[in-house]
Amino acid sequence: MTNTKYIDVVTIANQIDDDLFATLGNVSNQSYEAINHIVIYRHASDREIEKLQNFSHQKNLLHYAQKGKGIASALNIGIKHRTGDIVLFLNSGDSLVTDDVIDRVIQSYSEGQWLWAAGETISVNKSGSLQKYRPQPQTWDSKRFLYGNPVCHQSTFYSRDLLDRVGLYNESLSIGMDYDYNVRANLIANPTLLYFPVAYYDTTGVSSLRVFKQFRNHRRLRDRYFSLSKLHRFQVDTYCLLKSILRLAMIPAKLWL
Repeated sequence: MTNTKYIDVVTIANQIDDDLFATLGNVSNQSYEAINHIVIYRHASDREIEKLQNFSHQKNLLHYAQKGKGIASALNIGIKHRTGDIVLFLNSGDSLVTDDVIDRVIQSYSEGQWLWAAGETISVNKSGSLQKYRPQPQTWDSKRFLYGNPVCHQSTFYSRDLLDRVGLYNESLSIGMDYDYNVRANLIANPTLLYFPVAYYDTTGVSSLRVFKQFRNHRRLRDRYFSLSKLHRFQVDTYCLLKSILRLAMIPAKLWL
């Protein structure tokens, strides 16, 4: 099939563990066949690498050791090894909601030829007992970037053309690199909104727990990309600070319920 669209699912993992294998199994079960699953791992013994190599993946599994440091470095390794028409970044421990998610995304891409698209997300805590469904707005508004990252990268799909134009993630950022990347993507084109849930998002990751560092990074990036009056900046900062405090209060529930 010469018109087959390939999608690269990039999974970064600090180590080769049960969370990674859960994500491997989830992607392996997708009904869409033309998937390259690219795994970037940081720490692994020879035995763990052998276990990864022997995993019975139903798609094309590729894996690379991370040489640099930081999340952005790992994401960039995935970008450099991409070969497909579309890329999805799905972290170790995250999963796609249904087995036909990629089928639905490819259908949307084939019909609309969009540069990038954002689907809906279901956030979950470590045990999966707390879930929050994040529906899409009716229309896209770039001002949503003032209040944080309005799209979740586990549910966001980037075309080859967009990745070529945006480039790599900013490796000087230890956190908030996805916010920075999506702002740069939005300067090129608004995302197409997909009105169906794409991924379960683990809310116990680094960016979800280090709320005040995330707040400070977003504020610096916001000042870089948006020109706001002093009053408007104060209003946005106040709202984002209150949101960070609320996220901080939710951490115990995310970790232990």
